Amino acid sequence: MADDPTVGSTQWAQWRKAVDLDEYESRWDRMSEQGDNPHGEVDFVMQFEPKTALDAGCGFGRVGIELTARGVEVVGVDLDADLLERAKRRAPELDWRLADLAAVDLGRQFDLVVVAGNVIGFVTASDRPNAVQNCARHVAPGGWLVMGNQLNATWATIAEFDQWCALEGLVPAGHKAGWEGEILGDNPDYVVTVHQRPVS
Repeated sequence: MADDPTVGSTQWAQWRKAVDLDEYESRWDRMSEQGDNPHGEVDFVMQFEPKTALDAGCGFGRVGIELTARGVEVVGVDLDADLLERAKRRAPELDWRLADLAAVDLGRQFDLVVVAGNVIGFVTASDRPNAVQNCARHVAPGGWLVMGNQLNATWATIAEFDQWCALEGLVPAGHKAGWEGEILGDNPDYVVTVHQRPVS
Protein backbone atom coordinates (compact mmCIF):
# COMPACT_ATOMS: atom_id res chain seq x y z
CA MET A 1 0.00 0.00 0.00
CA ALA A 2 1.16 3.53 -0.70
CA ASP A 3 2.09 5.66 2.31
CA ASP A 4 -0.47 8.24 1.21
CA PRO A 5 -2.84 6.86 -1.42
CA THR A 6 -5.06 9.92 -1.12
CA VAL A 7 -2.47 12.35 -2.46
CA GLY A 8 -3.82 14.58 -5.21
CA SER A 9 -6.69 16.67 -3.86
CA THR A 10 -9.15 16.91 -1.00
CA GLN A 11 -11.95 15.50 -3.15
CA TRP A 12 -9.77 12.58 -4.22
CA ALA A 13 -8.88 11.91 -0.59
CA GLN A 14 -12.56 11.83 0.30
CA TRP A 15 -13.34 9.46 -2.58
CA ARG A 16 -10.51 7.11 -1.68
CA LYS A 17 -11.54 6.93 1.97
CA ALA A 18 -15.14 6.20 1.04
CA VAL A 19 -14.54 3.56 -1.64
CA ASP A 20 -13.58 -0.07 -1.28
CA LEU A 21 -11.13 -0.58 -4.14
CA ASP A 22 -11.85 -4.30 -4.42
CA GLU A 23 -15.56 -3.55 -4.82
CA TYR A 24 -14.87 -0.71 -7.25
CA GLU A 25 -12.61 -2.83 -9.45
CA SER A 26 -14.92 -5.85 -9.46
CA ARG A 27 -17.96 -3.72 -10.38
CA TRP A 28 -16.76 -3.45 -13.96
CA ASP A 29 -16.01 -7.16 -14.14
CA ARG A 30 -19.53 -7.91 -12.95
CA MET A 31 -20.95 -5.68 -15.67
CA SER A 32 -19.19 -7.76 -18.28
CA GLU A 33 -20.24 -11.04 -16.68
CA GLN A 34 -23.86 -9.86 -16.70
CA GLY A 35 -23.72 -9.01 -20.40
CA ASP A 36 -23.49 -5.24 -19.92
CA ASN A 37 -20.87 -3.18 -21.72
CA PRO A 38 -18.23 -1.67 -19.41
CA HIS A 39 -16.26 -0.18 -22.29
CA GLY A 40 -18.33 2.75 -23.52
CA GLU A 41 -15.34 5.08 -23.37
CA VAL A 42 -13.28 2.79 -25.59
CA ASP A 43 -16.15 2.30 -28.03
CA PHE A 44 -16.37 6.09 -28.33
CA VAL A 45 -12.68 6.85 -28.86
CA MET A 46 -12.11 4.03 -31.35
CA GLN A 47 -13.99 6.13 -33.93
CA PHE A 48 -10.75 8.14 -34.17
CA GLU A 49 -8.79 5.00 -35.14
CA PRO A 50 -5.82 5.61 -32.83
CA LYS A 51 -2.68 3.54 -33.12
CA THR A 52 -1.21 4.99 -29.92
CA ALA A 53 -2.94 6.28 -26.79
CA LEU A 54 -2.21 7.83 -23.44
CA ASP A 55 -4.65 6.66 -20.78
CA ALA A 56 -4.40 9.71 -18.51
CA GLY A 57 -5.58 8.97 -14.99
CA CYS A 58 -5.67 5.28 -15.86
CA GLY A 59 -6.68 3.98 -12.42
CA PHE A 60 -6.64 0.19 -12.38
CA GLY A 61 -6.29 0.07 -16.15
CA ARG A 62 -9.76 -0.75 -17.41
CA VAL A 63 -9.67 1.65 -20.38
CA GLY A 64 -6.04 1.11 -21.28
CA ILE A 65 -6.29 -2.68 -21.19
CA GLU A 66 -9.34 -2.64 -23.46
CA LEU A 67 -7.63 -0.25 -25.88
CA THR A 68 -4.69 -2.65 -26.00
CA ALA A 69 -7.05 -5.54 -26.73
CA ARG A 70 -8.25 -3.55 -29.75
CA GLY A 71 -4.76 -3.13 -31.13
CA VAL A 72 -3.75 0.24 -29.67
CA GLU A 73 -0.32 0.83 -28.12
CA VAL A 74 -1.04 2.30 -24.68
CA VAL A 75 0.82 4.13 -21.92
CA GLY A 76 -1.11 4.55 -18.67
CA VAL A 77 -0.40 7.30 -16.13
CA ASP A 78 -1.85 7.72 -12.64
CA LEU A 79 -0.91 9.42 -9.38
CA ASP A 80 -2.48 6.74 -7.15
CA ALA A 81 0.09 4.01 -6.49
CA ASP A 82 -2.52 1.56 -5.18
CA LEU A 83 -4.64 1.78 -8.32
CA LEU A 84 -1.57 1.57 -10.51
CA GLU A 85 -0.49 -1.64 -8.77
CA ARG A 86 -3.86 -3.11 -9.70
CA ALA A 87 -3.29 -2.10 -13.30
CA LYS A 88 0.12 -3.77 -13.25
CA ARG A 89 -1.39 -6.91 -11.78
CA ARG A 90 -4.07 -7.02 -14.47
CA ALA A 91 -1.71 -6.33 -17.37
CA PRO A 92 1.94 -6.48 -16.32
CA GLU A 93 3.08 -6.30 -19.94
CA LEU A 94 1.74 -2.76 -20.41
CA ASP A 95 3.56 0.51 -19.76
CA TRP A 96 2.18 1.96 -16.52
CA ARG A 97 3.68 5.16 -15.06
CA LEU A 98 3.27 6.65 -11.59
CA ALA A 99 3.13 10.39 -12.26
CA ASP A 100 1.18 13.63 -11.87
CA LEU A 101 -0.79 14.62 -14.98
CA ALA A 102 -0.03 18.27 -14.32
CA ALA A 103 3.72 17.69 -14.60
CA VAL A 104 4.51 14.40 -16.38
CA ASP A 105 6.56 14.58 -19.58
CA LEU A 106 6.56 11.29 -21.47
CA GLY A 107 8.80 12.66 -24.20
CA ARG A 108 6.39 11.73 -26.98
CA GLN A 109 2.95 12.46 -28.40
CA PHE A 110 0.00 10.15 -29.05
CA ASP A 111 -2.80 9.77 -31.58
CA LEU A 112 -5.21 9.83 -28.64
CA VAL A 113 -5.15 11.07 -25.08
CA VAL A 114 -8.19 9.81 -23.20
CA VAL A 115 -9.10 11.19 -19.77
CA ALA A 116 -12.07 9.19 -18.51
CA GLY A 117 -13.68 8.80 -15.10
CA ASN A 118 -13.91 12.40 -13.86
CA VAL A 119 -10.12 12.55 -13.59
CA ILE A 120 -9.81 16.31 -14.00
CA GLY A 121 -12.48 16.96 -11.38
CA PHE A 122 -10.38 15.10 -8.84
CA VAL A 123 -7.29 17.18 -9.58
CA THR A 124 -6.62 20.03 -7.14
CA ALA A 125 -8.46 23.05 -8.54
CA SER A 126 -5.32 25.15 -8.99
CA ASP A 127 -3.66 22.33 -10.96
CA ARG A 128 -6.58 21.58 -13.31
CA PRO A 129 -5.44 24.01 -16.05
CA ASN A 130 -1.95 22.50 -15.95
CA ALA A 131 -3.30 18.96 -16.03
CA VAL A 132 -5.48 19.61 -19.09
CA GLN A 133 -2.81 21.61 -20.88
CA ASN A 134 -0.19 18.94 -20.16
CA CYS A 135 -2.50 16.26 -21.53
CA ALA A 136 -2.96 18.46 -24.61
CA ARG A 137 0.80 18.72 -25.09
CA HIS A 138 0.92 14.94 -25.49
CA VAL A 139 -1.50 15.02 -28.46
CA ALA A 140 0.19 14.53 -31.83
CA PRO A 141 -0.72 16.60 -34.91
CA GLY A 142 -4.04 15.27 -36.16
CA GLY A 143 -4.61 13.56 -32.80
CA TRP A 144 -7.36 13.84 -30.25
CA LEU A 145 -7.88 14.72 -26.58
CA VAL A 146 -11.10 13.21 -25.21
CA MET A 147 -12.19 13.94 -21.62
CA GLY A 148 -15.27 12.83 -19.68
CA ASN A 149 -16.35 14.86 -16.66
CA GLN A 150 -19.32 15.59 -14.48
CA LEU A 151 -20.40 19.21 -14.45
CA ASN A 152 -21.02 20.70 -11.04
CA ALA A 153 -20.48 23.94 -9.18
CA THR A 154 -16.94 23.15 -8.03
CA TRP A 155 -15.51 21.38 -11.08
CA ALA A 156 -14.35 22.72 -14.43
CA THR A 157 -16.80 24.09 -16.99
CA ILE A 158 -16.98 23.31 -20.70
CA ALA A 159 -15.71 26.82 -21.45
CA GLU A 160 -12.69 26.23 -19.21
CA PHE A 161 -11.86 22.94 -20.94
CA ASP A 162 -12.05 24.72 -24.31
CA GLN A 163 -9.86 27.56 -23.07
CA TRP A 164 -7.19 25.31 -21.58
CA CYS A 165 -7.02 23.20 -24.73
CA ALA A 166 -6.84 26.29 -26.95
CA LEU A 167 -3.78 27.49 -25.06
CA GLU A 168 -1.99 24.37 -26.34
CA GLY A 169 -3.22 24.71 -29.90
CA LEU A 170 -6.15 22.26 -29.77
CA VAL A 171 -9.51 23.11 -31.30
CA PRO A 172 -12.92 21.86 -30.13
CA ALA A 173 -14.37 19.09 -32.26
CA GLY A 174 -17.55 18.42 -30.33
CA HIS A 175 -19.14 18.17 -26.91
CA LYS A 176 -21.36 15.23 -26.05
CA ALA A 177 -23.54 14.42 -23.06
CA GLY A 178 -22.10 10.93 -22.65
CA TRP A 179 -19.93 8.19 -24.08
CA GLU A 180 -22.69 7.03 -26.41
CA GLY A 181 -22.51 10.36 -28.22
CA GLU A 182 -25.70 11.81 -26.76
CA ILE A 183 -26.57 15.37 -27.77
CA LEU A 184 -25.61 17.96 -25.19
CA GLY A 185 -28.74 19.65 -23.87
CA ASP A 186 -29.24 23.03 -22.25
CA ASN A 187 -28.42 21.94 -18.70
CA PRO A 188 -26.04 18.98 -18.92
CA ASP A 189 -24.66 17.31 -15.82
CA TYR A 190 -21.96 15.42 -17.73
CA VAL A 191 -19.85 16.20 -20.77
CA VAL A 192 -17.46 14.38 -23.05
CA THR A 193 -15.24 17.01 -24.63
CA VAL A 194 -13.43 16.26 -27.88
CA HIS A 195 -10.50 18.40 -29.03
CA GLN A 196 -8.10 17.94 -31.91
CA ARG A 197 -4.63 19.20 -32.71
CA PRO A 198 -4.64 20.45 -36.31
CA VAL A 199 -2.18 18.79 -38.64
CA SER A 200 -0.66 22.11 -39.63
